[in-house]
Amino acid sequence: MGKLLFSWYRREPDMDIIHVGLCIADRDFAMALARGISRESRCIQFHMENGRTCELILVDEGADGGSSAVQLTDIRCRSDPERGILYRYEACSSLARQIVYQYYRITGRPFEPMECRRSRLVAFAAVSGGTGVTACAVAVARMMKILYGKRCIYLNLQTVNDSVRYFRQEGGTAVRRLIYELNRSGERKEQILLWMESVIAGDGDPDYLNTSAFNEIAEDIDEKLLDRLILALDQMGRYDYILLDLGNDFRRRDLHALKRCDCGVLLRQREPSQETVFTKAMLHRVMETAPALIQVLCGPRSGEERGEKVCSICCDRTSFIRMNGQIRINLRRNYGRDIAVLTKKIAGICSEYGQIRDQEETLR
Repeated sequence: MGKLLFSWYRREPDMDIIHVGLCIADRDFAMALARGISRESRCIQFHMENGRTCELILVDEGADGGSSAVQLTDIRCRSDPERGILYRYEACSSLARQIVYQYYRITGRPFEPMECRRSRLVAFAAVSGGTGVTACAVAVARMMKILYGKRCIYLNLQTVNDSVRYFRQEGGTAVRRLIYELNRSGERKEQILLWMESVIAGDGDPDYLNTSAFNEIAEDIDEKLLDRLILALDQMGRYDYILLDLGNDFRRRDLHALKRCDCGVLLRQREPSQETVFTKAMLHRVMETAPALIQVLCGPRSGEERGEKVCSICCDRTSFIRMNGQIRINLRRNYGRDIAVLTKKIAGICSEYGQIRDQEETLR
């Protein structure tokens, strides 16, 4: 493990999670299978809804699943990994290894497990402005600490820095130096973590990067640099969740973050009539990019939304209180109640059982 941590800049580790669709007739067996394999590997996440959008799909023997399908047979002698046929009652540890191989066979991309990664990555985005994506990310970070005692760090990647209303700005020359050092391929891990310590602010409710300087160079952060930054934060061993505020820009880097994250949160207007043709097209693209996605409907409450991947947040301006030039969110009102529901859904998806726990409604 130590050797891996000190060589992460040279190896360019893969930040992937293997998203596996479950299209099996026996739903109870599918949930038990997902639970067992998830215990063996935290790098595999299962999806029972919209499973056919995943790059690898588990189907019953003889079922049509296209080129991405891996069939599960009841008879051991019929199993043939080279043809994409696995014995469904094999040990979960063996099936986890077989899924990694099938991922390589189907996609042609080698997969490197993220055994050194401890933090969960959650990305917040919106299909249009004015939905309160920044407030939502900050409130979820605070609710994670209240409900579960989890430590979070907030990263703002928006072009327009809306987080200045919630966090004090304390300069940021060190942030520019950190990005410079992250771009250098041969830098030592200890020095990177030292610079990371110098740019983190906050009192743990939540912590954040000095966003003023960070956003001045946000346009220069590409996919590779974002992966390095996230991995450096993770290797600090301090945070349970890394929260990314992507706003509604949806650049290639942002879509990359949505694809790599453990859970995506997409805020949209409750009334479809308020969304333009462009925002609807962007919504479709985001849903294809991030299989582990929770949709949050914003606006005046008009009814309860039920489902594993849908919730609502009411517009409650009385929950936002300005104190000493900053905005403090009161989580004891209706807004906080809705944030608590969203936080439980995120925790369910990011737990060791992934989305299966949420589908079993164990958090209700």
